[in-house]
Amino acid sequence: MPSFGSSRRRVLYAFCALLFILSLFTAFGERGVLRLWRLRGEKMMLQEKNFLLQKENETLRERIYRIRHDDRYLEKIAREELGRVRPGEIIYRFPSPESKRNKSGAISEPPAGLPRSWEQKPPP
Repeated sequence: MPSFGSSRRRVLYAFCALLFILSLFTAFGERGVLRLWRLRGEKMMLQEKNFLLQKENETLRERIYRIRHDDRYLEKIAREELGRVRPGEIIYRFPSPESKRNKSGAISEPPAGLPRSWEQKPPP
């Protein structure tokens, strides 16, 4: 016959095991603390993205309003995007940053219209 002290120990061990299992489920379970922590981080990231998209939407709404109601702005957009000019205006075109990088002295391809033999001649 088990003694009173050993049955108490069994109950205590069972209770401790139950607490340990519950703490594991609380930390690592499907609805655990770690998942909650990850979801909060994801929520913050989505809120930032939402804020940026709202700002972009507001900018686009303002642009649409100005295009519909401001003729000067509409003219500016048409001139920038379509390359339109007024009579008597002069347009200056500057080389792109890419062409500045390629000015290291070596020409990788001959200019259009030059014969292939041009590539083979040594520079003077």
